[in-house]
Amino acid sequence: MALCDECRRETLDPRDRRHLYPFTNCTDCGPRFTIIESLPYDRCRTSMAAFALCPDCAREYGDPSDRRFHAEPVACPACGPRVRLVDRAGSPLPGDWRAGFHRLVRAGGIVAVKGIGGYHLACDARNEAAVSELRRRKGRPARPFAVMCRDLEAAAWYCRISPREAAVRGGPEAPIVLVEKRPGTPLAPSVAP
Repeated sequence: MALCDECRRETLDPRDRRHLYPFTNCTDCGPRFTIIESLPYDRCRTSMAAFALCPDCAREYGDPSDRRFHAEPVACPACGPRVRLVDRAGSPLPGDWRAGFHRLVRAGGIVAVKGIGGYHLACDARNEAAVSELRRRKGRPARPFAVMCRDLEAAAWYCRISPREAAVRGGPEAPIVLVEKRPGTPLAPSVAP
């Protein structure tokens, strides 16, 4: 499930306690199957078991009128997973993780992003050398790669998106949608050979 509008609003609001917190979720949008370690589905049997709820998250989790009522992956910066940028050996890199991530990607690096439910590999989709290297490492010679964009308007700059494709992409599942690349955009040819 994609981040819901309410959680998106919270993460973008500098006054909210979840401002820019990358693990923000609720019962409308949080991870499910990717965090389960055994059944029945309760927090103590998920990858979130190691994170004790702070009083604010515990209140939300226990309130039937709250959209985070029994949201097993509920967390915030005070009690949930933290983000850090590490090198290949697992040693923390100094400085702000966001700036470091952007610096590595802009320099042509491939970054493994570990989330609550698994890993994503990221590189600059405009950098042919980086995309080709990612293809080589994954042993994936032809299948199109997903390209992440800030929003539909940014995606439309790179691709032709029909109203139907936009509607499918804008749904709660927010699936990866195959669309036609606009000629002349700076996407690397290897993104979708």
